[in-house]
Amino acid sequence: MNVIFCGYRNWAINIINTVSKHPKIDSYKIIHSKEEYDNEKHSFKEDIDFILFIGWSWIIPREVTEKYLCVGIHPSDLPLFRGGSPLQHQIIQGIKESKVTLMTLSSDKLDGGHIWCKEDLSLEGDSMAKVFENLENSSIKLLNNFIDNYDEIEPVLPKLEEGTYFKRRKPEESVLSFEQMKSMELEELYNFIRSLTDPYPNACLVDAKGNKLFFKEVSFEKAKKDNQN
Repeated sequence: MNVIFCGYRNWAINIINTVSKHPKIDSYKIIHSKEEYDNEKHSFKEDIDFILFIGWSWIIPREVTEKYLCVGIHPSDLPLFRGGSPLQHQIIQGIKESKVTLMTLSSDKLDGGHIWCKEDLSLEGDSMAKVFENLENSSIKLLNNFIDNYDEIEPVLPKLEEGTYFKRRKPEESVLSFEQMKSMELEELYNFIRSLTDPYPNACLVDAKGNKLFFKEVSFEKAKKDNQN
């Protein structure tokens, strides 16, 4: 198989470095940036089996998606949580067990292409660094399965009307009000803070003078059942 890998985030590069060693991959190229992609997309060879985008932030132009099989991973159980910031939206909603989905990328519908396969994904962990570690491990299993069974998989078109869509979170949405904190259960607050640990805009409080208190780390311990009413 001849493959082009596109990814620039650290966790994406870790996945690529592992999956690129799959015995069925005869040749591959790794593209590390949008600039590199723009410079080379017109010289892609005709015999590419697929282009894999991991953690890629830019829309793939129609001229590429119609010429090559373009696939990408999305960290949700598609068609649920289509769109931006899927990890944050799920964690904030209290979801602990999800999926990572391999889908066909198209220029028509965001995260709405055919689904090839899925793998379990744990959203547990006190920081996004731990969640990314989970994502790496699940994505490697997913992609190895995809490559192993490539000729036998029949991708399925998702029922988008049964799914959900969310916009990418904005930095100002990381600001907590004192009123919000008072209304939140401790575990809700824990999920909010941990979903916004580095590299994302950290959860913070802002006082009347404009001073900001940022939450860089968090942990949560559930009460023992004997202590609960």
